[in-house]
Amino acid sequence: MIIIRLLIYQNHLICLPEVFLDNINCVLPMLEFSEDSKNELKNCIADEKSNCIECELEEKLICVVNKKFANRFLIGNTIYRVLALTIFVFSGLLIGHWWMLISYAIVLPLTFLVIEPRLLCSHCPFYEKEGKCLKCWALRGMPKLWKYRPGPATRAEKTVMLIFGTFIDVFPLVGSIWGIIVFGLDTGNNIAVGISLVVTTILFLVVATYFGKVLLGNACKKCANFSCSMNKVPKEIVKKFLETNPKMKDAWVKAGWKEE
Repeated sequence: MIIIRLLIYQNHLICLPEVFLDNINCVLPMLEFSEDSKNELKNCIADEKSNCIECELEEKLICVVNKKFANRFLIGNTIYRVLALTIFVFSGLLIGHWWMLISYAIVLPLTFLVIEPRLLCSHCPFYEKEGKCLKCWALRGMPKLWKYRPGPATRAEKTVMLIFGTFIDVFPLVGSIWGIIVFGLDTGNNIAVGISLVVTTILFLVVATYFGKVLLGNACKKCANFSCSMNKVPKEIVKKFLETNPKMKDAWVKAGWKEE
């Protein structure tokens, strides 16, 4: 009589004759599962059952959203964008050109709702979390219109993202400088608007400096979206994280990533 034993291997229930159990270490590596079955395994950030307490990467990566920090980022980002729009309003009143305000007002939501989630966020481990909206510390609440892609962003994706990111972050300074120059050449031309533009620009630069300190000085050094051009996570940490998440590592290796 053959006795059948049940065991769990890689989250799969397996039936094996008891006679195989003596050589179990030889048998298990021979077991192969379908790609669909492998793809059911989520990365450790998206998996709610992950044991983060015993993880050696704890505090080295932002694997769990700190609501206090996320709220600070959201408030700072909102103020940054409002000040940018205000700059274009004052510049428009001084110069008489409204194309900068119109173009910025169109590109801004397009970037955060469509471009960035597609080109950048869809590669982030947080994107695999359940739900129809992002649950990360940066673009929290943005709709998930695209499928999660565990591999790294391509060079083309990074280039396009860099162009849009530079536009929404740097272009307000162009409008500010242009408006201030016009005001400086003719201070009698709508002095109240000119002074308001100068004050708004100063506030904008203060917020931009704070943003740079928060991002480059902290978040970018621990962000799990390794595809971002601003990501500063050490290579050894990236390697350890990928070792912990085989599906993601496979996608990175297929894309050309090599262990160093």
